[in-house]
Amino acid sequence: TALVAATKSGAEYADNVLTTATQTGIATDTLQEYMYAAELVDVSVETLSKSMAKQIKSMKAVQDGTKLSVEAYQALGVETANADGSLRNSQDVYWEVIDALGKIENETQRDALAMQILGKSAQELNPLIEAGAERMKELGAQAQEAGYVLSGNTLEAFGAFDDRMQELKTGAEAAKNALGTVLL
Repeated sequence: TALVAATKSGAEYADNVLTTATQTGIATDTLQEYMYAAELVDVSVETLSKSMAKQIKSMKAVQDGTKLSVEAYQALGVETANADGSLRNSQDVYWEVIDALGKIENETQRDALAMQILGKSAQELNPLIEAGAERMKELGAQAQEAGYVLSGNTLEAFGAFDDRMQELKTGAEAAKNALGTVLL
C-alpha cells in the first residue's frame, strides 16, 4: 500500500511539474529546483512563476518604450536588452531584479518597484527578495544533491502513469454512471 501511494504521489508530482513547465516555459529541472527552494523561503511556486511571467511583460514594455517600466528598471540598474536591442534572457533579468530589489532599504520604494515589474503579488515575494538569487542557487544545488530533482525520463514515465490512472478513474466513473442509469 505504501509503495502504491508513493507511486501515485510521484505521478501527481510529475504531472504537476510537467504541466507547470509547459505553462511557464521553465525547464523541468530548473522548475523543480525552484519548487524546492520556494518552499524553504516561504514563497509559493505559483507566485514565483506568475511574477516571472509579469516580468517578461515588463521587459517587453521597456522594449516598447513604456515610461513607467523603463524608469523602474533604470531605478534598479537592470538592463532588459542585449546590445543588439533584443530582449535578454528573462530568468537572468529576473534574478538581477530580485537582487537589486534586495538592496533597496526603503520598503515602500522596494515594494512599489517590485509591483511595477513583477506584478501585484510582489509583496508576497519579499522572503525571496531577502533570500536573493545566490541563496536560491544554493537551494537549487541542494535539491539536486538531495535527489529531489527528477530526470526528464523519470518525469515522463511518472506523467504517463498519471495519465493512465486518470483514464482508469474516468473509465470507472463512466461505468458507475452506466450502472446507475441501468438501476434507475
